[in-house]
Amino acid sequence: MPSAREEVADSLVDTCVCAGLNDSYGVSKAKSEANGKSFWMITFAKAGMLDGVIRVYGPNFIHIHWQGALAKAAGLPFVGTEVIKSATLAKRFLIRLANL
Repeated sequence: MPSAREEVADSLVDTCVCAGLNDSYGVSKAKSEANGKSFWMITFAKAGMLDGVIRVYGPNFIHIHWQGALAKAAGLPFVGTEVIKSATLAKRFLIRLANL
């Protein structure tokens, strides 16, 4: 049975795929660790327009890092990072990034 953190990661993978953020190399999910903290890492991309990484530390702590022209078109910086406090808000943010 997956943890709450993994369930959030899985739902964000689905959002990335549905939003078309799976160009080039698709969307990938892997368990990772840095500085003694474990998290689920998700990579996403829109070919030639946007690359990003999501780190799910917990259901209420999601870190998204991105870079690309698509972010700028969505009114965000070309390179940026955001900490989001819920899966619902993270999904909305990804859809905004995808410029849908």
